[in-house]
Amino acid sequence: MTRFFAKRMILSFILCCLAMTNVWAQEYSITSGGQGKNGRYLVRVTLKTKAKKSELNAEDLLKRYAVHGVMFRGVASTEGFGEQKPLVSDPNLEQVKSDFFNAFFAEESYKRYASIVDTSMSSTKLSKKTYEVTALLLVDKESLQNYLEKSGIIEGFSNLW
Repeated sequence: MTRFFAKRMILSFILCCLAMTNVWAQEYSITSGGQGKNGRYLVRVTLKTKAKKSELNAEDLLKRYAVHGVMFRGVASTEGFGEQKPLVSDPNLEQVKSDFFNAFFAEESYKRYASIVDTSMSSTKLSKKTYEVTALLLVDKESLQNYLEKSGIIEGFSNLW
């Protein structure tokens, strides 16, 4: 009986891990959407997802990927607007501090730092189950950077003196 239970636990763990990685396995791109003001980035996020339209919470996903992109990918340049480097300079930090980042995204703390520009969201059906969703978002880079500094995730300029 314990062998059966152990196998079920392992299988459940594997399925849980696969479900969690599926959220991040979606394709997204983040580019400059124009000139941001007051410590904010204006970014265009395009997301390709395989979800039923009724299950797709596009606004939350776009905010999540906008914040994730600003932190870990940076913002690619477009239409005469320069690129922005990621807030997190260490590419391994997402795995090293996975407890922090998993909680940050699971608790939806990212929503405080991103907002969708009114009427900018569009959705296109690419195939039977695949959608492409695009929107312009404002990401409060300064507040996000301050939060990451206070949490000890990244070092700020105050640590240089």
